[in-house]
Formats: sequence, structure tokens, C-alpha cells
Amino acid sequence: MFLAREKEQRSRTLGDLICPKEVYAAQGADAKPLVVDVRGPKEYAAGHVLGALNIPLGQLPKKLGKLRRDQLVVTYCNMHHRGSSRGEQAAALLREQGYQAQALDGGYPRWKEVGLPVEAAASA
Repeated sequence: MFLAREKEQRSRTLGDLICPKEVYAAQGADAKPLVVDVRGPKEYAAGHVLGALNIPLGQLPKKLGKLRRDQLVVTYCNMHHRGSSRGEQAAALLREQGYQAQALDGGYPRWKEVGLPVEAAASA
């Protein structure tokens, strides 16, 4: 039973991915998405999507008040485990709470790979 539920969860989240270029293009629109990095603070500090808000996955349920229900929320992580990544888990949690949410396909590594703007900690 657990495996069937896990398989259903994975198939549901995989259908809710958004590609990096689509997110970037939407950032210039009137209804631009809110991009949320659900990785830990150290991962975020090492580099993140330009303008992304950092809310680690474990803190997301407590921070829902910071997010608007009428705005698309795009969550991301490093997506090491597609189908069960932190970004996908966060998007699923948000959708369960009535938010419009999608996970960034390929996560932060894919965003960087296609050459989109990032912020990183200043070098010492």
C-alpha cells in the first residue's frame, strides 16, 4: 500500500514541473511567479536563482503566510532525486494548501546550466 501511494505521489508531482526558461520569461510579466529556494541556508548562500526567497522545506508549513495564493509559486532545490526532490515535495505541499505551485524542472543545477541569472556569495 505504501509503495502504491508513493508511486501515485511521484506521478502527480512529475506532471507539475516547469522549465527554467519558462519561469525566467514569466518574471518579466505582470503576474510574475514567486521563486522559492527550499534548500538549506548554506546551499542558498552558495548560489541561488536571482531574486529567489529562501524557505527551507522543513520550515515551509510555518511560513505559508509569506506566500500569496493568487501568485504562481515556483519551488526548487538541487533535484538530485527527480520524482521525490525537495522542490517537488514543496510544490505538492503548497498545492495541497490551495496555492498555485510548480517545481522547477532540473532545479538550481538546470537553471545555471541554461545560463539564467544567479546570485552567489561574494568571494573572499
